[in-house]
Amino acid sequence: MNEEFYIGWQDKAPKSYGQSVKYVVWTLVILVPLIAGILVLSQRGFIPSKYEIAHFRTLEGILLTEPIPCLKIPLIQDEKGIIRFQRILLIGMGKKSATPALEALAQKTGKPLMGKGVRLKGKLIYYDGVVALELGPEKELFQGFSKLKDVASTPVDLGKVTLRGEILDPKCYLGVMRPGEGKPHRSCAIRCLAGGIPAFFKTKTSNGGQQYCFVLDQDGRPINDKLAPYVADEVQVCGVVEQWDNWYVVKAEEYKQLMPYWGKGMVMCR
Repeated sequence: MNEEFYIGWQDKAPKSYGQSVKYVVWTLVILVPLIAGILVLSQRGFIPSKYEIAHFRTLEGILLTEPIPCLKIPLIQDEKGIIRFQRILLIGMGKKSATPALEALAQKTGKPLMGKGVRLKGKLIYYDGVVALELGPEKELFQGFSKLKDVASTPVDLGKVTLRGEILDPKCYLGVMRPGEGKPHRSCAIRCLAGGIPAFFKTKTSNGGQQYCFVLDQDGRPINDKLAPYVADEVQVCGVVEQWDNWYVVKAEEYKQLMPYWGKGMVMCR
């Protein structure tokens, strides 16, 4: 029996040995890029959110400082003479709420700002019909008062609901970070909520679309510290939903992490 034998320092490997190595190398050359391509294509793409990082805008509206800082911008007046508003969420620079900047602005102007018509400068962040304004630097933020008058818009009670979805921070989800949701974003979202950015909840509608709402307690106050442990997990929120102009707000009575599918049951509202 004559078997070929290869010694590593020889210039040329035996034919049978070299042929086997070629098969292995060419197989890897084909399989490695193929597997890499499949893995890349199977990944979920980033949502088409937008952050106008290099573009400052000045928005005019009625300023509400609590419980969720926002600008109420008048859109249209219907046949009954009722003015419809769009609420623009106000967020501070970095991982901070707009409250410190608005409090400093009130001290600077010497006037209470709640319900006043103002012009504020900042950068827009938006996705899927939800818009936020990241407030500009202190020296450029306030562009003056406007003649807009506050028209109280009564919240519409939409009844008790049980929602399942994910708790997010709206600043990152709407466009500042990608991804701005899920486990990779968990620690960032927790810090945003700790900085006072309002808690945001994403849930699916019956037709498979996305619906968003802000989460407050039963008395309409922020509960970021209590919601932070549930960020990026599948959560069930039970409470009353109200419509504030173009926003939906859930006043939560209960919020619990859903058990995984292999668990012994499902969390339900009382």
